[in-house]
Amino acid sequence: MSASMQGLLPEGLSKCLRQPGTARPTRLESFRCAQRVFDISLQPGLTLAEAVGAQAARHGITAGAVTLQGAVLEPMRFVLPAYAETDRHVAYYSATHAPEGPVRLEAATASFGCKDGAAFLHCHALWRDAAGRELAGHILPNEARLAAPLQARLTGTGEVSLQARFDPETNFTLFRPEAAPGHGAAGGLIVAQIGPNEDFISAIETICQRHGLRQGRVLSGIGSLIGVKFADGREIPAQPTELLVLEGEIRPGPEGAGVAEIGIVLVDVAGRLHRGRPAKGLNPVLICAELFIADHAGVPPAEMARTLTPPR
Repeated sequence: MSASMQGLLPEGLSKCLRQPGTARPTRLESFRCAQRVFDISLQPGLTLAEAVGAQAARHGITAGAVTLQGAVLEPMRFVLPAYAETDRHVAYYSATHAPEGPVRLEAATASFGCKDGAAFLHCHALWRDAAGRELAGHILPNEARLAAPLQARLTGTGEVSLQARFDPETNFTLFRPEAAPGHGAAGGLIVAQIGPNEDFISAIETICQRHGLRQGRVLSGIGSLIGVKFADGREIPAQPTELLVLEGEIRPGPEGAGVAEIGIVLVDVAGRLHRGRPAKGLNPVLICAELFIADHAGVPPAEMARTLTPPR
């Protein structure tokens, strides 16, 4: 492949998958921009995309991370990662799952942007079913509807947009950040996308180094991995997996650059959940990963607490 395989060790390289199209030359796309934070009220009766889109438009947000824990959805529709049935993709989605009754999300973040001229979300979430079993998956934002009001947090910008466009490398329509006119290349928020076969942790650290970020937090991290190798030695070999970042700290390392301490929950093709910290250098991204990273350098304590603590 022509991909850089940035940060991957020889053991990790053996996990790379050849995508159906030609690898794009830019593997890590990222922009630093002004950060704006809003506590928003999402109204029942609307789909997730409609509810978040209305608030984002009100505040002039064109790319954002939104917290959705506590959301009650009915109907709720979701898909799981699945093996591809044709050579047009290296992985695909399962059939749509349609649980009965309301579902309350226990942990969820979403990337907000635009698809075909309308508001759109890429949302991974964790919840429990009626029997109390913990589940996770990819929420369908135009088919999941809010059944109760929700106070959420939207952290975003109007200087960068997330646009869902067809990606000839993977044959999927993916969110990619694009600079808007007047983008100042400065501020407290980084919006990024990691391409296929780039090591997840190494890519996060490279993005932070590119933008001079030494201390911060991943506000939202959503994507897919080729299985996973955790730092504690556990390995999940099933290739199509989807992840949600549950904890994401960037701390100053011994040589000054930011070091990523990332905790994820991962769902595999059978719907099984796996938690842990991905090992650096051994976890290639499958299709893509989207990131919103807040820079905490020079942020007043009150504003940092506002960024760190989601509304209840």
